[in-house]
Amino acid sequence: MEELETVQIITERAQLTALAQKLGVRKDWHEPDEQGLTARVFGQSFDNAGFWGKGVDARMRYSGSEELHVVLYKDDMDDDCDECGRPHIEQEPIAAINLATLLAWASDPTLP
Repeated sequence: MEELETVQIITERAQLTALAQKLGVRKDWHEPDEQGLTARVFGQSFDNAGFWGKGVDARMRYSGSEELHVVLYKDDMDDDCDECGRPHIEQEPIAAINLATLLAWASDPTLP
């Protein structure tokens, strides 16, 4: 799989489709955890007027009053932990998408 170097702010359906192909998830996104993916929701306002993802630091942690948005994370396997012998897993943020926009795409396939 191609290395993802920056966090992508997804604003168009085609961007999400391309990301899904790059990550190797199924078209229905069934069991994305099998590709080492997880997601977290941030924000307070349920809207899609464009007020989200502006105050991003290097780890994709948000502060302030922002619209609800989903941040996708990919497991990054490091060398084995010295103490436990298991791989150390760090979740790297790879993409963010507004939650209301994501639901709009899910309910109307004609939206871009």
